Amino acid sequence: MVETRDFDILSPGFHANPFLTLDRVRTEGPVVPMRLPIVGRTWLATHDACATLLKDHESFARDPANAGSRTQARILRVLPRSLGLLALNMLGHDDPEHRRLRGLVDQAFQRRTVEAMKPMITQIADRLLDELEGRPEVDLMAEFCRDLPLSVICAMLGLPEQEHDRFKSWLGGLKDTANIGAVLRAIPGVIRAVRHLRRVSRLGGGALPDGLIVALRDAETDGQKLSDDELVSMIFLLFGAGQETTTHLISGGLFALLSHEDQRRRLQSDLSLMPTCVEECLRYVSPVQMTKPRFATRDMVWQGRQFRRGEMFAGFLTAANSDPAKFEDPHRFDITRHPNPHLSFGTGVHFCLGFQRARAEAAIAFERIIARFPDLRLSGEGEKIEWRKRLGICALAQLRVQLVT
Repeated sequence: MVETRDFDILSPGFHANPFLTLDRVRTEGPVVPMRLPIVGRTWLATHDACATLLKDHESFARDPANAGSRTQARILRVLPRSLGLLALNMLGHDDPEHRRLRGLVDQAFQRRTVEAMKPMITQIADRLLDELEGRPEVDLMAEFCRDLPLSVICAMLGLPEQEHDRFKSWLGGLKDTANIGAVLRAIPGVIRAVRHLRRVSRLGGGALPDGLIVALRDAETDGQKLSDDELVSMIFLLFGAGQETTTHLISGGLFALLSHEDQRRRLQSDLSLMPTCVEECLRYVSPVQMTKPRFATRDMVWQGRQFRRGEMFAGFLTAANSDPAKFEDPHRFDITRHPNPHLSFGTGVHFCLGFQRARAEAAIAFERIIARFPDLRLSGEGEKIEWRKRLGICALAQLRVQLVT
């Protein structure tokens, strides 16, 4: 058996400055064996191998059953039903089942374009910033970066506004997924959220008629619709993916801008740079640092190594996003960087469904906050910045800033 490598890729220290560690990881080759918390021994794909892994759906499966493993099925049998049904979303499936689910979700998404949502996103951002007026110092993570995506995805789903804080409370425990104790403590809140989504997604359950919940419930292709369990699972996926990852894109992007005064001032003086700024935040921050696992569907030689059927892999997105073979001076934060072929939204059939919404939310968040508070700066020169110990997610614990001089 190949010996696993001992790289620190989940501590607060790594998240604060990952680049030297990522450089060392890449010197080990295109695929590096590591032992990860909870999931165990995994091959992490870096360099071009990351994109190759995500695009090769014949050699690598998302569903471990398609690689000869029955472990997931056994785990699902012992989980509470409210948790087990979450595995029914499209991220855990391969084609043709993935194609069926993705088609139904795409149909629901087409009812509301990102352009049509921008006024709503701006209105929510301005409302949150109104509440910060007159206060010399705030924690943007708690009072803006987390609340903006939460409110946007709740509104998109069609959840009544009075329920938004309830979901924040239920799912607030999912902040340290590298800590099995924290994950277990979060389970009751997740179960409550799932049960509520089951109720609200039914006819007459209270979901607003112009939201994604109703659109998903009504979506139909080739005479097929989402089952009740698939509907709840898909809503929970959209809620988690739409809120959590965008939170860390916005907070990490703001931290990068405030840590690089020249880049922040350049953006303030020329807002036409916002699109490339958002792309650079996606690359430099890499809020999602690692993909969901893939499993080798056969014995094979890949990237110069011999692998056995069932071995587990993941795309190490943050390593690929700082590869000097793809990016000039990748340690540098440059809001004018172009081209910027980052993999922060993945690639292949599992490419992020909400990529346009995430870009729009980040752009609006950056534009509204620097317009409202042009002298915004980190509190105490950044010594109060804390990062969470998390696997696969680059997450600030807080982002304390001074709003006025």
